[in-house]
Amino acid sequence: MKRFLLIDDDDIIGIVHPAIIRQVFPDSDVILIKSCMEALVYLKEQMAANILAPDVIFLDINLPKMNGFELLEQLSDSDLHYLKQTNIYMLSSSIDQRDMAKVEANKNITGFIGKPLTMDFIRTKFSDNITLETK
Repeated sequence: MKRFLLIDDDDIIGIVHPAIIRQVFPDSDVILIKSCMEALVYLKEQMAANILAPDVIFLDINLPKMNGFELLEQLSDSDLHYLKQTNIYMLSSSIDQRDMAKVEANKNITGFIGKPLTMDFIRTKFSDNITLETK
């Protein structure tokens, strides 16, 4: 069973993206968190409880109070070690070249995805016969 963590404050995305993921992986575990602060607490609690990290994190770039890049900056070295096998994809509805440069420069980020997610993307990247990308 694949585990997905979706960090996004958009209510529509919060309905659509989990539905898309479950269309491809009906038995997947999809957790939706609406803020980076909540995500930071959630990840630290999961790590402290020795629960396996998610296979994939879809992280919106533009969130209130703390954006996706700031969340990654807030994660300590031990947090990042916990997430070393996790594929982290930054999501955005805009293509700001500064954001693209930040994605490229951050070794902890697997890639960038323009919203919305598609079933084809999920199938291509995460199907059972294709292994998850390595960073």
